[in-house]
Amino acid sequence: MLRVAIGLPVWRSLEIGLAALISALLLLTGCAKTEKPLAEAPPPVKAEAPPPPVSTPPDQPQLISKLPPPQTIEVQEAVKRVFKEAVLIDTDSKPSFIVGDFNGDRSQDVAVVLKPASDKLAALNEEFPNWILRDLAGSNPPASPRLRVAANDKLLAIIHGYHARGWRDDQATQTYLLKNAGGSGMETYSAKEFVAAYQGKKLPQLQGDVLGQEIGGKLRCIYYSGATYSWYDPKTFKDEPERRMVHMAPRETKK
Repeated sequence: MLRVAIGLPVWRSLEIGLAALISALLLLTGCAKTEKPLAEAPPPVKAEAPPPPVSTPPDQPQLISKLPPPQTIEVQEAVKRVFKEAVLIDTDSKPSFIVGDFNGDRSQDVAVVLKPASDKLAALNEEFPNWILRDLAGSNPPASPRLRVAANDKLLAIIHGYHARGWRDDQATQTYLLKNAGGSGMETYSAKEFVAAYQGKKLPQLQGDVLGQEIGGKLRCIYYSGATYSWYDPKTFKDEPERRMVHMAPRETKK
């Protein structure tokens, strides 16, 4: 045998050398094939949540300038909320409705020219209506007979706003119904504009905006006195008596 021929000690030396050689070759091969370290992936970017929408608390009405212009269908809904089917918007008046802060509470109101529905006078003249009826052509003393609406009356309704949504709000039911007040060419004047126009004249203590309209070819202005609405005539206006504020809570309308 080969081991006997070359001698056992020599053979053992060859085995040890061969094993060392194979180990060295394996080590070199392993180093050559070492994979390059992978670059560390950047941490994923966390998407930021969008900011929550800003809402106006119900006790802090937004400025009326922030509200969109009134649409006819919205005004019709507000009128129906208060009067049901008892009145119609008088489309012959141009414009037939206009907005403003007429009672000065920073909630937008709407003024609408109306006419009675032909078969609903009884509803307009019920004993406890959802609105306050006033005749701007009279003094409306407390002892006077209860006012009534006639079939040919031209009416102006002012629906007061409720909080941020103003007269569009479902709770906006406080309404003044004014006889002998529906005119044409309605415009809204701020208190500042009104005072500047009548500088030097006796003026009322204005609560809010003033509603101007043309009646009989003349400009007539309506203002809120803190208890009711009144005409302003610079020729006949006198100092107002002490005001008695009227506050009405929203009330449920009849279904």
